[in-house]
Amino acid sequence: MAKSGEKTVKEYLENRGLKAVKVPEGDIKTVDFKVYYQNRLVCYLEEKTIELTPLAWKDVDPFYNAIAKHIYEAVKQFKSVNPARTVPNVLSLTNMDPAKNVNDLFTTLTGHVITPRGKMRRIPNMKRLEDDLSLIDLYLWFDQDQLTGHIYDQETPNIEDSLIEMLGLEQNL
Repeated sequence: MAKSGEKTVKEYLENRGLKAVKVPEGDIKTVDFKVYYQNRLVCYLEEKTIELTPLAWKDVDPFYNAIAKHIYEAVKQFKSVNPARTVPNVLSLTNMDPAKNVNDLFTTLTGHVITPRGKMRRIPNMKRLEDDLSLIDLYLWFDQDQLTGHIYDQETPNIEDSLIEMLGLEQNL
């Protein structure tokens, strides 16, 4: 399924006028794509596919742990190819599980859940990713083959408005 996620992301980027070049796999960890706009490297992109998983009622937070595992893996890959952070690091998550959505990514990143009434509540014993979060500049969320969400910190100096515009993402203040 990971290949279908890569295909989805590559098609999305190319439809936006960007060129996604597959990075050959080798002995060291690499990301999936170098992304170019008019022959200029604009970001590194790693795609992770969230597979359909059966509910495990004995696990407190299987959704969040699965997403956190993908983030940990991506951070290692970004560290190996872009340690100086010369361009933004973008993690694209392709979700194949209809029980998950971009709110689960938010919960994983912040340790807070949004209740059905719109309140934010902290999840106790949630694994936090604070040290690693600064290494990923932008998260893209695809539900199967459609971009349905994104998360980035507007205070992140590595995200240029031009990249957000190139990717077709809305800038809401």
